[in-house]
Amino acid sequence: MPDVMSPVPPATSPSKGKVFLSRLVSTVFLWATLTVALWLDLDWLLLGMMAVVGVLGTWEYVRLQREDEGAGAYSKLVVILSAGYWAALLGWYAFTENVGAALWWLDAALLVIGGQAVFFMAFRQGLEGEKTLRRVFNGFFAMVYTIFLWGFMAKLLLAGEAANGSMLVLTVILVTKFGDMGAYLFGSWLGKHKMVPHISPAKTWEGFGGAVFSSCLGMAIMLLVLEPGTLEPFGNFEAMALAPFIAVLGVMGDLAESVLKRCHHIKDSGHKLPGIGGILDLTDSLLFTVPVVYLFIILFA
Repeated sequence: MPDVMSPVPPATSPSKGKVFLSRLVSTVFLWATLTVALWLDLDWLLLGMMAVVGVLGTWEYVRLQREDEGAGAYSKLVVILSAGYWAALLGWYAFTENVGAALWWLDAALLVIGGQAVFFMAFRQGLEGEKTLRRVFNGFFAMVYTIFLWGFMAKLLLAGEAANGSMLVLTVILVTKFGDMGAYLFGSWLGKHKMVPHISPAKTWEGFGGAVFSSCLGMAIMLLVLEPGTLEPFGNFEAMALAPFIAVLGVMGDLAESVLKRCHHIKDSGHKLPGIGGILDLTDSLLFTVPVVYLFIILFA
């Protein structure tokens, strides 16, 4: 008789406890590295970390288009632009004291040169109708999403006389990530009412409430730990008022990446960070919170 193949049991998903533990380990490692750089007041190390994360995030995003063979040239272009952007920023920092003011020129160059370059890619290839348009638009969006928005981390760090950049970076990251963790914990333990199931089935209104609560808690902790005036131009009242706003923006950033992942039929953008996923899974909420906080600083200062 021929051998009968026994059915292969379906792969079991890791338990919520294991996911939380692996996420906690990854988070502790990242925070330890960030804390060392802040404690030693090493802005160059922080900028280097931002550059690595920025380039990896760009590379991770363009990999989402890997099934489209014709998008390869556009993907290489965007990664080169990302590497060039951060190399120019680091070079500016190394040789110029007032690098913060120069970053706006760098952003302008990115958008102008990058916008022209993606069309140059279309000049070199045969037109394929909507496919070509998608490649052009997606290349430009990749620059805005993974380079321009992430570049606000450097602007916040190098805010100059207007603010204590390193402490603001630490505070925004902590408050944003407190919101992320609160959304995950409250959503896992108490979540019953779906928020936007067509985008992210796991997101619940209970988790959203947990994000707001946890962000406010994170901000309160920072205000207790830091010396008065450290978060200038924000006073205690302004900082606490900003916390729920950061929470809402963080949830929006998370959902925005969920739209990208769902449209590409993937769960995580990568697997570099156990329990978290890829680089974009780490930075998605920050891409929405950091630029707005920086613009608030410009307004207040």
